[in-house]
Amino acid sequence: MNDPFKDPVELRHYLVIMSASKESASTVQKALRNLQEKVDNRAAPLWIDSRGVGVFVASDFPACDIYTCMFDAAAKTDFEDAKDALIVELGKDWHAKKDGKPANWLTTHLEAPMPSQRVAKPRR
Repeated sequence: MNDPFKDPVELRHYLVIMSASKESASTVQKALRNLQEKVDNRAAPLWIDSRGVGVFVASDFPACDIYTCMFDAAAKTDFEDAKDALIVELGKDWHAKKDGKPANWLTTHLEAPMPSQRVAKPRR
């Protein structure tokens, strides 16, 4: 049973980007599996291509702990061929193509993007 007096955990939202190659494909799959098992079981790749993978993650962990969970120290030898990874916390302002997968995730997990500050020039 949930404790009604306990403060709810505030989740932060991240974009995790990992470089990939043919040689590191299995390493990236292991890192993604670790991410899903140890950080966010709902984490799913936003895109996968021949050069990398991008994943949206919601967690109360800081970025350095997410990185540690992905590249588990106990299996360090498995990750020696991993090229690189970047974990960026998403803020209040963002922009994505309307009705695309990224926009849907960001709207669901964050809030609507900030409106434009541009002032339209009058047409002559």
